[in-house]
Amino acid sequence: MINLFFHTPRRRFITLATLAGAVAFGSYAVQPVYPRCTIYPGAGSGAIMSAGISAEEREVVARQAYEDALADGACGPSRARFRDWIG
Repeated sequence: MINLFFHTPRRRFITLATLAGAVAFGSYAVQPVYPRCTIYPGAGSGAIMSAGISAEEREVVARQAYEDALADGACGPSRARFRDWIG
């Protein structure tokens, strides 16, 4: 039965391309998305971000601000992208 799908190089390519497309689409569909909300990094702690901080530090501050906004109820939790598609 497997031999029917891979009998010619064209069928093999089409089968593998379809499989790769399905995997790529599936991984895109389950990525987390975040609802829109206003987050002011450093606003909760009273700190001001300087222009000279690294990208990693900025990511930590932004993540902490999101966690604080989530705890305060200003933002909703993240969810899988396909949940937006199905309602």
